Amino acid sequence: MFGKKTNLLGILISIVCLIIIFGKLDLSQLWSALSNVNISVLAVAVSVFLTTFLVRTWRWQLLLRPTRQVAYRRLFSVVMIGYMANNILPARLGEIVRAYVLNRKEGIRKSSSLATIFIERIFDGLSLLFILGALLLAHQMGWLSMEHAFPASIQWAGLGAGTVFFIAFAGVLTLEFYPPFATLITRLIEQFSPQALRARLLEIVQAFREGVSCVRSLGAMVLVFGGSILIWTIEGITYSLVGQAFALDLPLRAFFITMVIVNLGTLIPSAPGYLGTFQFFCWLSLALFGMSKEMAVSYGLVLNVMEYLPVTLLGILFLLSENVSLQSLLRRNNEEEAAGPATHGAR
Repeated sequence: MFGKKTNLLGILISIVCLIIIFGKLDLSQLWSALSNVNISVLAVAVSVFLTTFLVRTWRWQLLLRPTRQVAYRRLFSVVMIGYMANNILPARLGEIVRAYVLNRKEGIRKSSSLATIFIERIFDGLSLLFILGALLLAHQMGWLSMEHAFPASIQWAGLGAGTVFFIAFAGVLTLEFYPPFATLITRLIEQFSPQALRARLLEIVQAFREGVSCVRSLGAMVLVFGGSILIWTIEGITYSLVGQAFALDLPLRAFFITMVIVNLGTLIPSAPGYLGTFQFFCWLSLALFGMSKEMAVSYGLVLNVMEYLPVTLLGILFLLSENVSLQSLLRRNNEEEAAGPATHGAR
C-alpha cells in the first residue's frame, strides 16, 4: 500500500512540475531551441555520459569485494540492467532488480547487495554535496559570478540533504564498528516484531551487516569516494557538452551547479524517468544564470532523453541476454519475499 501511495505521489508531483513548466511557455521558442541542437556534439555527450557507468561498475565491484569478488564484465551488465529498470519502473525499483539479478548470477544475497547499493547512494549524495559546498564557498569568496545571488533555499536544501546523508553514513559506521548497536536492533526485532516476520527480519539485518562490511577498509572508502567524485565530474562535463550542443554561453560552473541541483532535486518522488522534475530543476538552476524558461526547458528535455534512452536500450539488451524479463524478476522476488528466509539467498 505504501509503495502504491508513493508511486501515485510521484506521478502527481511530475504532473504539477509539468504544469508549472509549460505554463506561459512560448512553444515556438521551445521548438526553435530544440531544432537548432548540434547532433554531433550531443553524440559526444552521450559517449562521455556512458563512461560514468564504467566507473560505477568499478565502484560497486570495490564495495562487493568483502562479500565476493565478481568479474567486472559480469557486473557491468547487472549495473546496466538496474539503471534501465530505474528508468522505466517507479519508486527506484531498479535497485531491487539489480540486487536480484546479482543474486541470480553470482548467488550474493539480495540484502547484502542492497546494503552496498545503499552505500553507493550515500557516497553519491556526499559527492554531490561536496561539489555544491565547493561551489558555495567559491561564490562566497567572490570567485563565482552569477546573474542572481545564490538562493538561500538551495543552501538550506543542501544543508538538509547533507544532514540526511551524513546521518545515514554514521548509521552504517555504527552498525559495523559498534556491535552493541547491532545487538540492540536484533533484540528489538526479537521482542517486538511479529512471529511470522521475525526470522526474515533477523536474516535481513545479518545480510545487511555483511554488505556494509566494506566500510572497514579506509583505503577502499577513499577509492569509493574518489570514484564517486569522478562519476559526478564526468556527468558535470556531460551537462556542459549538452550546453555546447545548444550553443549556450555559460561557464562550466553553471553546468555543475545545474547537475547538483537536478540530481538532488530528483531524489523526490516522481514518475519513471524523472519526467517533469528533471526539467523543473534544470529550469530553476539555469535561471540563476539568466537563461530563459524556453531555453532551460528545452535543455532539460534533451538532457533527460539523452541520459534515458542509451541506458534503457543497453539495459534491455543485457536483460534479453539473461533470458529473463523485468516482470519475471519482480514476480520471483515477491514470491521469495512471501516464502520467507527458507528460500532467500538460497543460491
